[in-house]
Amino acid sequence: MGFWADTSLSKYGENVDYVVRQPGTGDLYFTCTDKNGDSYLYCSSQNRKARQVRLGGGLFFNKGMTVEHPTFTEDGRIMIFSSLDRHRSFGGYDLWYTVFDGKKWEKPRNLGNRINTDSDEISPWVYRDCLLFASNGRKEDDGNLGVYATRLISDRVEGDTVGMFQIGRCKVQRLPAPLNADDADDFDMVFDSLTGCGYWVSHRTETSGDSQLYSFEGALDGVLLWGLVMDKLDNPLPGVQIFVRQGDQVVCSSETDEDGFYHLYLQGDQYYDISYRLDDYFSGYESINTTKEVGEYLIAEARRDLKLEKLPLGERLYYEDLFGPDVDIELSELGRERLEPLVRFLNDNPEMSVDVSLSNDVTTNSRFNTLLTDQRLLTLRNYLFQMVPPTVVIHIHNSCAGIEGCSNASGLSRLVVQINKGEK
Repeated sequence: MGFWADTSLSKYGENVDYVVRQPGTGDLYFTCTDKNGDSYLYCSSQNRKARQVRLGGGLFFNKGMTVEHPTFTEDGRIMIFSSLDRHRSFGGYDLWYTVFDGKKWEKPRNLGNRINTDSDEISPWVYRDCLLFASNGRKEDDGNLGVYATRLISDRVEGDTVGMFQIGRCKVQRLPAPLNADDADDFDMVFDSLTGCGYWVSHRTETSGDSQLYSFEGALDGVLLWGLVMDKLDNPLPGVQIFVRQGDQVVCSSETDEDGFYHLYLQGDQYYDISYRLDDYFSGYESINTTKEVGEYLIAEARRDLKLEKLPLGERLYYEDLFGPDVDIELSELGRERLEPLVRFLNDNPEMSVDVSLSNDVTTNSRFNTLLTDQRLLTLRNYLFQMVPPTVVIHIHNSCAGIEGCSNASGLSRLVVQINKGEK
């Protein structure tokens, strides 16, 4: 990698507005604003001095026209920019593109009225096979700037980029929150696929309307997982910690906002384990497969709402029918599923102690019921010792021992669990 000083740039002084590197050639493209407020496009290379860019064999600029925010596809063959051309636009700033044939830039073409509106479309950015841009001409933003995306669909492909744009046939997606906020301007989004970091500018109420730079990490072209975390009474739970794991590694995390909502960006075609944790509540767990077909939208959305049950420390929890049919002494699959929240909580809170009482009333013979309970308690003890940390103190009780009530042949098998603060 080399560096060079282009002294010819110095004559533009404070007029240089925006600089971007063309992939492939390494040339720098920049815009300059004159005293009339019109912006023009220039190129600076290592072998030549800065020069004004000519498109389609001649100067593209009409009087009073501006060219701003150029961006390139990964191979540098396609340039997209925002332009204010009062004679050839749908209204306000439009997005245009031009193709480099190896020697010169071809005549620019308007990206069409599926992209452009009668208001402004600005700050384009090419990310992989998608075009990001800001618009204030769509009803979703009610006059504010919002960030949108559309795929670069083509009739034919040459190398890493398209040979012919057919963007007019693609759907335009308004990127979901938090990349866009209600009643706020969001624009100037860029994303680096190598580092996995994205940035955009926004005017939001928490910043008193001042411009602030926001950032995020993750796969932009993936799955937005979002939802509401509530208690059993449907009250939203703020401050719930959410961890996304692949194996033993935490790949990202989040926390519910004051309204109980969370947002997570996940890569496509992956499997994740997700845990939701809040003090004094049973932890929630789920697995998600983000495999999805490549569609017209940059970000697919998946909603997962969850209810967390408050942990009643010192109170009794009742579980019934955890074992197999009749006198089976093994935990059933449904029984293991019912005990999973308890096991997860004890793994997250290994300082607890647990009192476990089991009773079985399957026959009229109280002694038989007591012996069956002993065998099932042994199964339960082994299961808990295997599933929870050794620091958890477990007390096991046979509730049928010496109790005549376990001879009614009701068929009931009941486990009573009481969780307490750990014993020292």
